Amino acid sequence: MSTYETPQWGAREEAALDHSKVVVGTAMHNPDHFSALAEVVTPDMLRDTPARAVWDLLAQRIPAGLPVNYVALHHAMPEEVLKKIGGPVVFSILGDHNVGDALWHAEELRRITVRDRIAAKLRGALTRIEHDDDLEAAIEVALTAVTDLDTFAAGAKTSGSDWDDVDLSPVLSGSYKPSLPTVGARDDGVGLFYPGRVNGIQGESEAGKSWVALISCLVEINRGNHVFYLDFEDSEEGVIGRLLLIGGIPEVIAERFHYVRPGGAPSPMLLKAFVSRVREFEATLVVVDGVTEAMTMMGLELKENTDIAKFGRMLLRPLADTGAAVVPLDHVVKSSESRGRYSLGGVHKLNAVDGVQYMLEAVRPFGINTEGRSRLRVAKDRPAQVRKNALPGGKSAMHWFADLVIKSDGDEFAEAHLYAPIQRVDDPAEMTVEDEKQARAEAEIAERGEAVLKALAKVTEPLSQTAIENLMPGRASVTRRALTRLVHDGRVQVTEGPRKATLHSLPNASA
Repeated sequence: MSTYETPQWGAREEAALDHSKVVVGTAMHNPDHFSALAEVVTPDMLRDTPARAVWDLLAQRIPAGLPVNYVALHHAMPEEVLKKIGGPVVFSILGDHNVGDALWHAEELRRITVRDRIAAKLRGALTRIEHDDDLEAAIEVALTAVTDLDTFAAGAKTSGSDWDDVDLSPVLSGSYKPSLPTVGARDDGVGLFYPGRVNGIQGESEAGKSWVALISCLVEINRGNHVFYLDFEDSEEGVIGRLLLIGGIPEVIAERFHYVRPGGAPSPMLLKAFVSRVREFEATLVVVDGVTEAMTMMGLELKENTDIAKFGRMLLRPLADTGAAVVPLDHVVKSSESRGRYSLGGVHKLNAVDGVQYMLEAVRPFGINTEGRSRLRVAKDRPAQVRKNALPGGKSAMHWFADLVIKSDGDEFAEAHLYAPIQRVDDPAEMTVEDEKQARAEAEIAERGEAVLKALAKVTEPLSQTAIENLMPGRASVTRRALTRLVHDGRVQVTEGPRKATLHSLPNASA
């Protein structure tokens, strides 16, 4: 048979049995090789029943430092298991398959296992097509079978790995280092996003979410890193145009800025291929511009927490697992009073963030030949390394991290900045709740005073305080305070009327 021909099922099964014996036999004679072999082979790959039983015993004894010679294994093996696999002679048989270095055999065993599993799933898909006439289910099975190849090819364990005990020694020894926000940067160099985590920016339309994302992209590509921009809202002309506007170099953009504009719902295979590309380029940042549009395209409901969680599992979490900082851009509800820290759709979106989530508040609108400004606040900071570089929020419960400032100078250039916060007592956006309440009260009194002056200008005779209060809509207490100030300032004069009543009129009314 030619080297390039696929062996028949029987030959492949026989090869798998031989490789199983070599892997286990080598581990018996060379316990120090066990950990390397276990990185490639999982127990369910071992086709030879005696070999699997011995492997399970080795997995218990070798990590514990216990002996694994024939006698020790004989006495450690439960009698009923030993009888089932053929008795003590099995240790000698497996020992004869020791080759010293069995990694090649382990890889071959994994390759055969992967091929057989994929083939079995594809056969299941064919069965659905031929007998059940369930085309959609068949396609789903086929795609799952093919995309599972990535997991097996990477040597990942097929079960249980995510449920193993986490190694706590770095935390207990004091050597553990918290995750730091090293992706993107403010003007002062402080980082914005955590690598390997799901971060996020939320805000109203035209608050500047894309500007913050593109500034961060520019920082990363200028550092020599690759970034991916998944655009569900704009176009390449709009995104690249703005990137050039704030100083992006065309050659650098072409080399390191990967712009993707999905046109339809992706298949599982397509998503896995995209994640693989992100990992291949070792991208440091992935922007998902338009969560609402992305979820809609993928057939997910915005207000269903189960669908929100599914979106995270399908797209955001796999991207973060590549080591990149993942930054979805999302909308908030229109009412500033009811939105709190949450984006449009559900609280589960914020729960899915394990990095930092920013809320972007518009201060002055952006436009050509203008200087626009928005405020970046910290809605959530799971690793707690961003908020320490922010200021208390004043009237807002959320800390103030930066000001996004875009100063436009025509159609060809704009200055883009993420300024660090500077506390200013004259900044109305940073007034305390009590100060803001007092400012509103003062504004209401001033407005009522102007209304009182207009009313007095229309009458032909002085009015009592009660008469003025009856003319003014709103609270009488505000009218009284406004009238008192007008008298004090000389803008309204007071005279004595019948029965010593106090009457009010404009100073020039008697002239």
